[in-house]
Amino acid sequence: MSGEGQVGRLTLLGRDYGQYGSYAATSVGKGAVAISVGADPSSPSLQFKDDRSAPNEDALCIIEAGDWAGYAVADAHFGPEASHLLIERLDALWASVRPESLEHLRQMVGHLRNGEPAQTESESTLLAVVYDRTQQRGYGISYGDSSFVTVSAYGAITTHNHRDARYVRTTDRSLLGPASAFRFDAAEGTTMLAFTDGIDECHYRKPSTSVRPHHIVDIVTSHGPEPRAIVDALTHRALVGVDGNPGGQDNIALIVATA
Repeated sequence: MSGEGQVGRLTLLGRDYGQYGSYAATSVGKGAVAISVGADPSSPSLQFKDDRSAPNEDALCIIEAGDWAGYAVADAHFGPEASHLLIERLDALWASVRPESLEHLRQMVGHLRNGEPAQTESESTLLAVVYDRTQQRGYGISYGDSSFVTVSAYGAITTHNHRDARYVRTTDRSLLGPASAFRFDAAEGTTMLAFTDGIDECHYRKPSTSVRPHHIVDIVTSHGPEPRAIVDALTHRALVGVDGNPGGQDNIALIVATA
């Protein structure tokens, strides 16, 4: 890793975090992460779990390398293999090679299908973001309905990626084709958040009664610029629900970092 400032690297895989009603969180460099299976062992999301003994199918990785950072979250369906394999392979790439451009990141994601695929019908979302701290700008690629948002120092929230229903499978190498791509600016004082839909659909498949953008802004402005405090507050809100509605009905993978 090169560059000045705080450094660190961490991967969290959902198969290791299956206790309902709890979450694991830690700080990494200028960021913090959390992962949880959720809070509802009878959630309707279980209909898409292939293995009830491995109910947490989310995964994340973060690398803080001083002058650049990488953030990735993935949300699998029908088994954790797809998200876990994609995140583990991306983490290994980022540990040895710095992405130099959006096109370079695309190539890295394309290489994630190299090697023997897992023999499973598992599919996954994948959101991968690179932030250049020197240039105060970044870029990312996105499959599926995970989210990358920024909250400015003035409380303005922006969702930067296009959310869709495209998923990737490790059994079919052709399905890691062109992804939705985006670029963003993040000046000093900006908070960056990458998360799976266990946050904004904590009331399963009901975003209007789940964590909304104004909830995120309230938490960021109340707890910023401390990523760990934001991670704790936002994960707790998603687990307990909003305005008396159910929460914790899906797995959570969350990354928060300051620009």
